[in-house]
Amino acid sequence: MNNIITKENILYLIKELIWLTITAIVIYAVLYPITAKIDFIYWRINALLIFITLTYFRYSTTFKSLPFLRPAWIRFLLFTINLSLFLYVAHYEQKFVAMADNFYTEDFGFPKIILYDDIKRQLFKYLYTEIVLFGTGSLIMISAFQIRLIVSYWQYYKHQANARLQD
Repeated sequence: MNNIITKENILYLIKELIWLTITAIVIYAVLYPITAKIDFIYWRINALLIFITLTYFRYSTTFKSLPFLRPAWIRFLLFTINLSLFLYVAHYEQKFVAMADNFYTEDFGFPKIILYDDIKRQLFKYLYTEIVLFGTGSLIMISAFQIRLIVSYWQYYKHQANARLQD
């Protein structure tokens, strides 16, 4: 049983790869209306916002079934990284909303097509909605995951304390 390569671990790895593929497809589908019209220079950070929203939602809801979250040091590492990640995401969401309010296409990238006023309005409406949805969603999911990590610590140490009291 100490062997790392077990049937259960291989199945979990395949499941995780399937989820990452689904997340990549969703990221592509969400960003395509933007990247089809402009050479979007912020596609990486925007993809990160979508990735965090979807992945942390999945991690928060399926916390107990994730084998890589069982070691306490990984949960502590994620907890500390998430504190900085929250500030990083909040900064970029605020920056994107301010740039969308300026209504300059060049702030986001060079146009690939001729952007008439109605197309530009639709693009910025979609861009604003997408940024606010996934930016706020990622902030909420980071907070939810942090709360889930705190609850797991509390449950673990409560269980350890009860076990020691019974000894």
